[in-house]
Amino acid sequence: MTLEMALLLAFVVLLSGISKAAFAGGLGLLAMPLLLLLFDANTALGLMLPLLIGLDLFTLGKYWRCWNLAVLGQLLPAAVLGVLVSALLLGLLSATQLQWVIGGGSVLFALRYFSGFHGQAAILASRPVAVLMGFVSGVSSTLLHAGGPPLAIHLLARKLPATEYIATSALFFAVLNLVKLPAFIVQQQLTMELLWWALPFMPLCYAAVQLGYWLKQRLQDRHFLPLVHLLLLLAGLKLLWPSG
Repeated sequence: MTLEMALLLAFVVLLSGISKAAFAGGLGLLAMPLLLLLFDANTALGLMLPLLIGLDLFTLGKYWRCWNLAVLGQLLPAAVLGVLVSALLLGLLSATQLQWVIGGGSVLFALRYFSGFHGQAAILASRPVAVLMGFVSGVSSTLLHAGGPPLAIHLLARKLPATEYIATSALFFAVLNLVKLPAFIVQQQLTMELLWWALPFMPLCYAAVQLGYWLKQRLQDRHFLPLVHLLLLLAGLKLLWPSG
């Protein structure tokens, strides 16, 4: 790894950790596009997975037992099924079409919030939608590494308190990333070489989460929802315009 690559990876880790601990990972979609500036796709995918697992675990440490187990019980089984199905059908599913659907839905949901119209919130917070969004998040996390927007749509509709929202999201993706780990190893997307590359950045993962948590403690709850909806809007636009 060159110095330029190491500096880029350090920036991505810092951005991802702050985002995950302060806003439940709203800026996570920027990680892959940034890494692709210097890394090939397979290397970037493999390199990010252990770092994401580290960020998830450090975030859980800061928000331990603040998650909503009832919500996770509705989301996780469908999400794990989504990971397994997309792994089995890899190459048959259209990642591009899924990207457009998720991006469009994210933009519409965010615009609904900023317009002041909240009529569909009850439907989006329902158990059937939890199962659907869990499944879609599992599929999109496997195919696109973009599981955040579908999850955010449901969690925001449920109007969870900020701390509970972040903790629930962190535990959700900690489980999901661990489920993806064997497939990455079998497909040789995560090799021992990439693991050795990732390990020196674990202290930075910890520092980034600490910084994000510090920021979250100074962010008033009334500012949390607008910021997370804004991040969801930007994530949706990024999915709709991936080359932008």
